[in-house]
Amino acid sequence: MNIIVNNQLMSVPDGCSVQALCEIMNLKNSDGAAFAVGMEVLEKQDYESRLLKEGDKVTIIRATCGG
Repeated sequence: MNIIVNNQLMSVPDGCSVQALCEIMNLKNSDGAAFAVGMEVLEKQDYESRLLKEGDKVTIIRATCGG
């Protein structure tokens, strides 16, 4: 199925969770990252249970050091 991740089209398996998306994108340590599906910011505890569906728009924001 196709989803949009940070404005880029991406193909993921059907039934893909946000946690599985992290693994697909090699974000195994998602500390310092925030995920939103549509306009809903997800809690880290919900990554495994939140299943993506065709056309979902996922935004990933990563914290960076600096000033």
